[in-house]
Amino acid sequence: MSRRPPDPRGRKGRARPTKRDSLDLLTGDEALAVLRQLLSSHPALLPHARRAADTLLAAVSFTDIANRVCDALLTLDLDDLDAGPHADGYVEPSEAAWSAIERAVSPFFQDLERRVTLRHEDEATEVCKGIVVGLYRAELGGFELFEYAEDGPSELASQAVAIWRRRRRTCKLPRAFVEQFAPGWDWLLR
Repeated sequence: MSRRPPDPRGRKGRARPTKRDSLDLLTGDEALAVLRQLLSSHPALLPHARRAADTLLAAVSFTDIANRVCDALLTLDLDDLDAGPHADGYVEPSEAAWSAIERAVSPFFQDLERRVTLRHEDEATEVCKGIVVGLYRAELGGFELFEYAEDGPSELASQAVAIWRRRRRTCKLPRAFVEQFAPGWDWLLR
Protein backbone atom coordinates (compact mmCIF):
# COMPACT_ATOMS: atom_id res chain seq x y z
CA MET A 1 0.00 0.00 0.00
CA SER A 2 1.42 3.43 -0.95
CA ARG A 3 1.39 6.33 1.42
CA ARG A 4 -0.25 9.56 0.51
CA PRO A 5 1.98 12.66 0.61
CA PRO A 6 1.25 14.92 3.57
CA ASP A 7 -1.43 17.57 3.03
CA PRO A 8 0.31 20.97 2.76
CA ARG A 9 -2.69 22.51 4.50
CA GLY A 10 -2.03 20.66 7.74
CA ARG A 11 -4.22 18.27 9.67
CA LYS A 12 -7.33 20.42 9.87
CA GLY A 13 -7.45 21.38 6.19
CA ARG A 14 -6.36 24.99 6.71
CA ALA A 15 -3.62 26.44 4.60
CA ARG A 16 -0.33 26.83 6.40
CA PRO A 17 0.89 30.38 6.34
CA THR A 18 3.83 30.71 4.00
CA LYS A 19 6.85 32.40 5.39
CA ARG A 20 7.50 35.59 3.52
CA ASP A 21 10.95 36.47 2.34
CA SER A 22 12.00 39.85 3.69
CA LEU A 23 13.93 40.55 0.47
CA ASP A 24 10.63 40.55 -1.43
CA LEU A 25 9.20 43.20 0.86
CA LEU A 26 12.05 45.74 0.87
CA THR A 27 11.50 49.26 -0.40
CA GLY A 28 13.84 50.55 -3.08
CA ASP A 29 15.95 52.44 -0.53
CA GLU A 30 16.17 49.40 1.74
CA ALA A 31 17.18 47.15 -1.16
CA LEU A 32 19.87 49.67 -2.11
CA ALA A 33 21.19 49.66 1.46
CA VAL A 34 21.32 45.84 1.45
CA LEU A 35 23.15 45.83 -1.90
CA ARG A 36 25.69 48.38 -0.69
CA GLN A 37 26.28 46.40 2.50
CA LEU A 38 26.79 43.18 0.52
CA LEU A 39 29.19 44.84 -1.91
CA SER A 40 31.24 46.40 0.88
CA SER A 41 31.38 43.03 2.68
CA HIS A 42 32.21 41.10 -0.50
CA PRO A 43 34.21 43.36 -2.89
CA ALA A 44 34.71 40.43 -5.27
CA LEU A 45 31.02 40.82 -6.20
CA LEU A 46 31.55 44.38 -7.44
CA PRO A 47 32.43 43.46 -11.07
CA HIS A 48 29.39 41.18 -11.22
CA ALA A 49 27.16 43.93 -9.82
CA ARG A 50 28.50 46.39 -12.41
CA ARG A 51 27.81 43.95 -15.23
CA ALA A 52 24.28 43.38 -13.93
CA ALA A 53 23.72 47.15 -13.72
CA ASP A 54 25.03 47.68 -17.25
CA THR A 55 22.80 44.89 -18.54
CA LEU A 56 19.78 46.40 -16.82
CA LEU A 57 20.53 49.87 -18.20
CA ALA A 58 21.07 48.48 -21.71
CA ALA A 59 17.54 47.05 -21.77
CA VAL A 60 15.86 50.18 -23.08
CA SER A 61 13.62 50.65 -26.10
CA PHE A 62 12.59 53.97 -27.60
CA THR A 63 9.10 52.63 -28.31
CA ASP A 64 8.61 51.76 -24.63
CA ILE A 65 9.86 55.21 -23.56
CA ALA A 66 7.68 56.87 -26.22
CA ASN A 67 4.57 55.05 -24.98
CA ARG A 68 5.29 55.99 -21.38
CA VAL A 69 5.96 59.67 -22.22
CA CYS A 70 2.80 59.90 -24.32
CA ASP A 71 0.72 58.15 -21.63
CA ALA A 72 2.10 60.50 -18.96
CA LEU A 73 0.97 63.51 -21.00
CA LEU A 74 -2.35 62.13 -22.13
CA THR A 75 -3.37 61.41 -18.54
CA LEU A 76 -2.92 65.07 -17.61
CA ASP A 77 -6.16 67.01 -17.41
CA LEU A 78 -7.43 70.33 -16.10
CA ASP A 79 -7.34 68.98 -12.53
CA ASP A 80 -3.54 68.93 -12.86
CA LEU A 81 -3.54 72.63 -13.66
CA ASP A 82 -2.61 74.53 -10.49
CA ALA A 83 -3.51 77.95 -11.85
CA GLY A 84 -5.08 80.93 -10.13
CA PRO A 85 -4.36 82.91 -6.99
CA HIS A 86 -1.66 81.59 -4.65
CA ALA A 87 0.02 82.97 -1.55
CA ASP A 88 2.95 84.21 -3.64
CA GLY A 89 0.85 85.65 -6.47
CA TYR A 90 -1.27 84.63 -9.42
CA VAL A 91 -0.26 81.64 -11.55
CA GLU A 92 -1.29 81.91 -15.20
CA PRO A 93 -2.88 78.81 -16.77
CA SER A 94 -0.04 78.56 -19.31
CA GLU A 95 2.57 78.63 -16.54
CA ALA A 96 0.65 75.99 -14.58
CA ALA A 97 0.32 73.83 -17.72
CA TRP A 98 4.06 74.04 -18.38
CA SER A 99 4.75 73.08 -14.79
CA ALA A 100 2.44 70.04 -14.97
CA ILE A 101 3.91 68.92 -18.30
CA GLU A 102 7.48 69.29 -17.04
CA ARG A 103 6.64 67.27 -13.92
CA ALA A 104 5.18 64.51 -16.09
CA VAL A 105 8.25 64.20 -18.32
CA SER A 106 10.87 64.96 -15.68
CA PRO A 107 11.68 61.28 -14.91
CA PHE A 108 12.48 60.67 -18.59
CA PHE A 109 14.78 63.68 -18.74
CA GLN A 110 16.51 62.49 -15.58
CA ASP A 111 17.00 59.09 -17.16
CA LEU A 112 18.45 60.70 -20.29
CA GLU A 113 20.82 62.85 -18.19
CA ARG A 114 21.93 59.79 -16.25
CA ARG A 115 22.73 57.80 -19.38
CA VAL A 116 24.59 60.71 -20.98
CA THR A 117 26.61 61.14 -17.77
CA LEU A 118 27.44 57.41 -17.74
CA ARG A 119 28.47 57.66 -21.42
CA HIS A 120 25.98 54.96 -22.37
CA GLU A 121 25.65 56.47 -25.83
CA ASP A 122 23.37 53.88 -27.45
CA GLU A 123 20.99 53.85 -24.50
CA ALA A 124 20.97 57.65 -24.30
CA THR A 125 20.05 57.73 -27.98
CA GLU A 126 17.15 55.34 -27.37
CA VAL A 127 15.86 57.41 -24.44
CA CYS A 128 16.16 60.65 -26.44
CA LYS A 129 14.32 59.14 -29.39
CA GLY A 130 11.64 57.84 -27.04
CA ILE A 131 11.13 61.24 -25.45
CA VAL A 132 10.88 62.90 -28.87
CA VAL A 133 8.39 60.35 -30.22
CA GLY A 134 6.30 60.40 -27.04
CA LEU A 135 6.09 64.19 -27.11
CA TYR A 136 5.25 64.14 -30.81
CA ARG A 137 2.45 61.60 -30.32
CA ALA A 138 1.05 63.56 -27.38
CA GLU A 139 1.01 66.73 -29.47
CA LEU A 140 -0.79 64.92 -32.29
CA GLY A 141 -3.20 63.43 -29.77
CA GLY A 142 -4.06 66.90 -28.53
CA PHE A 143 -3.68 66.19 -24.83
CA GLU A 144 -5.86 68.39 -22.66
CA LEU A 145 -3.19 70.80 -21.39
CA PHE A 146 -1.85 71.34 -24.91
CA GLU A 147 -4.09 74.36 -25.47
CA TYR A 148 -2.36 76.10 -22.54
CA ALA A 149 1.17 75.18 -23.64
CA GLU A 150 1.02 74.81 -27.41
CA ASP A 151 4.77 74.80 -27.97
CA GLY A 152 5.42 72.58 -24.96
CA PRO A 153 6.05 69.27 -26.71
CA SER A 154 8.35 70.67 -29.40
CA GLU A 155 10.31 72.80 -26.92
CA LEU A 156 10.75 69.83 -24.60
CA ALA A 157 11.82 67.65 -27.54
CA SER A 158 14.40 70.30 -28.37
CA GLN A 159 15.67 70.18 -24.78
CA ALA A 160 15.95 66.37 -24.93
CA VAL A 161 17.98 66.56 -28.15
CA ALA A 162 20.23 69.24 -26.59
CA ILE A 163 20.93 66.99 -23.59
CA TRP A 164 21.66 64.03 -25.88
CA ARG A 165 23.98 66.14 -28.06
CA ARG A 166 26.15 67.37 -25.19
CA ARG A 167 28.66 64.67 -25.98
CA ARG A 168 27.77 64.47 -29.66
CA ARG A 169 27.77 68.09 -30.72
CA THR A 170 27.69 67.32 -34.43
CA CYS A 171 25.22 64.41 -34.25
CA LYS A 172 21.66 64.62 -35.38
CA LEU A 173 18.83 62.18 -35.09
CA PRO A 174 18.75 59.94 -38.17
CA ARG A 175 16.69 61.33 -41.05
CA ALA A 176 14.81 58.04 -41.52
CA PHE A 177 13.86 58.03 -37.84
CA VAL A 178 12.51 61.61 -37.92
CA GLU A 179 10.66 61.05 -41.20
CA GLN A 180 9.00 57.90 -39.86
CA PHE A 181 8.24 58.85 -36.25
CA ALA A 182 8.11 62.68 -36.12
CA PRO A 183 7.58 63.87 -39.71
CA GLY A 184 6.10 67.21 -38.63
CA TRP A 185 9.24 68.08 -36.70
CA ASP A 186 11.75 68.31 -39.54
CA TRP A 187 13.58 70.96 -37.48
CA LEU A 188 15.11 67.95 -35.67
CA LEU A 189 17.24 67.39 -38.76
CA ARG A 190 18.91 70.80 -38.65
